[in-house]
Amino acid sequence: MKPRVKGWDNWKIGIAGAPIKINEGWLVVYHGVSVERMYSLGIAMLDGDQPEQVLYRSKEQVLAPKEDYERFGKVPNVVFSCGNVILDNRLFVYYGGADSVLCVATINLDELLSFISIFYFSALIMW
Repeated sequence: MKPRVKGWDNWKIGIAGAPIKINEGWLVVYHGVSVERMYSLGIAMLDGDQPEQVLYRSKEQVLAPKEDYERFGKVPNVVFSCGNVILDNRLFVYYGGADSVLCVATINLDELLSFISIFYFSALIMW
């Protein structure tokens, strides 16, 4: 993966914690940076056998700086994750807000996978 020409992750991208092996492949939380220097998080799904093959990549951020503690601090407009874990079918993403506070975001894994499947399969149909 590399930065996109247009979009929220158009300047640079990087891994935001270890990929998580699930039945559908490798679930990856990554950070993207816009040319305006806003750090946000996205989701990608990599093929389970050929992880260099990206099956899905979020077109929009799944977490962007919105709260004051994410927008104002040592480095403004930053959500930056370095770790994630699945517990009791929930994805927990631990992240720093504005390089000043430690935060956690969570989502039901089935809900996330359903969202990914809708966009992945609709993209296949469009081709």
